[in-house]
Amino acid sequence: MSDATEDLEDAGQGQFGDGIAKPLYEFQASRLKGGRMFTPNVIRLWRDRIEEYEHHAIRKKGTQAISFHQVAQVKLGRGLRWTDITVESTGGHVITLKGVPKSDGERVKGLIDDAVNDARGGGSQASQSVPTLAPQASVADELIKLAQLRDAGVLSPDEFEVQKTRAMQNSPT
Repeated sequence: MSDATEDLEDAGQGQFGDGIAKPLYEFQASRLKGGRMFTPNVIRLWRDRIEEYEHHAIRKKGTQAISFHQVAQVKLGRGLRWTDITVESTGGHVITLKGVPKSDGERVKGLIDDAVNDARGGGSQASQSVPTLAPQASVADELIKLAQLRDAGVLSPDEFEVQKTRAMQNSPT
């Protein structure tokens, strides 16, 4: 088997978008690296969050999301052929992009770093090739988004209450 064929089988498949109609980056985890032979996860990087969609043949489908203002750390693990990117929230949630094509790895990490920086009010220091992120939403907008995520089943009622409390505590008064 050639190295190119092994790369395609071991690495996931990613595609960049505009962040509005399509995610900034959408990644289907590798079947081999992602640990799920028949139903690899799909991870989407939006302007305000990263989300992981898990679809299982037996278990219930689900989506987990981490807002960029909740990111505690971003780790980059470089392999010979692919990159793993791990995003951890302040609440301990973890989303890992396993088997990202090496050519996409640095750019994806840069998008995440810029989004986290912008969410914390640091302003974008992105290069010209990276789209700029939308301005911080108002508290009312944030509460509407949280309610939509709760209603869609992305957030549990308890997670919704925690996020609602944080949004209201962080609001300028």
